[in-house]
Amino acid sequence: MIAAFDFGISNTDIAISDNGNIDFFNFKTKLPVKENNLLELLDRIKISFKEIDCIGVSGGKTKDFLNEINEIKIIQVPEVEAIGRGAKEIFEIKDSFLVMSLGTGTGCIFGDKDNNYQYIGGIPVGGGTLIGLSKLLLNETNIERISKLANAGDRSEVDFLIKDVVSGIDILKPNLSASNFAKVSEDTYRKEDIAKALTNMIGEIIGTVAFSNAHILQKEEICFMGRTFLESNVKSAIDERLAIAGINGIYSHSPGFENCLGILDFIKENY
Repeated sequence: MIAAFDFGISNTDIAISDNGNIDFFNFKTKLPVKENNLLELLDRIKISFKEIDCIGVSGGKTKDFLNEINEIKIIQVPEVEAIGRGAKEIFEIKDSFLVMSLGTGTGCIFGDKDNNYQYIGGIPVGGGTLIGLSKLLLNETNIERISKLANAGDRSEVDFLIKDVVSGIDILKPNLSASNFAKVSEDTYRKEDIAKALTNMIGEIIGTVAFSNAHILQKEEICFMGRTFLESNVKSAIDERLAIAGINGIYSHSPGFENCLGILDFIKENY
């Protein structure tokens, strides 16, 4: 039995592989992350450490972990490898690819068919930004309630749109943002409008970075992993930005657990 742990800033994802059968688990990350977290989490999912042959870890400060705990070997998997390999597993990729990992922040990885992975860059904007700014602006941290507010909002009360300020640039659709939150000083907005503008802004930023990287690397398709795109307004804004550049976005069917699959693949190939 092999255990894979991916420690994110917000979420800790776990995969338990037993003769090819994989079970997934998710917990809020307990900071600071230490080796003892491994045993605590195994106990929470009711798996004895005596059943585990080895543990693969990635994310957080797992590079500081010891090489074993309770005589169980700990295999440290570089996060870039975990993301890249996870993408290949989820999307069944055979050629080179570009993947955006949408977590608390956002990272971009380029991979090829020979399992070479390169960190292209990242931005400190993601699900954590959405929750943090929602707390400041809406006094709300529950993503379902934030989404409900956003679905009832009108961001044109908060944002200047392209149609308000620009003409003659055919590639820019009228309802894209020209300036986020620039109308707030007019004092005509509601919480719903703020939520709509905020979720849209997060998606616009991610989508813009994504299609810029796709142009640089000459890719017509981008893979998206993680959880941030599960908020529908964020995903819509990503897709609107990709459409400007004619880029196709494809989204993981196992959001949050992709890196665990990458860890398992790394262990399978190297140990």
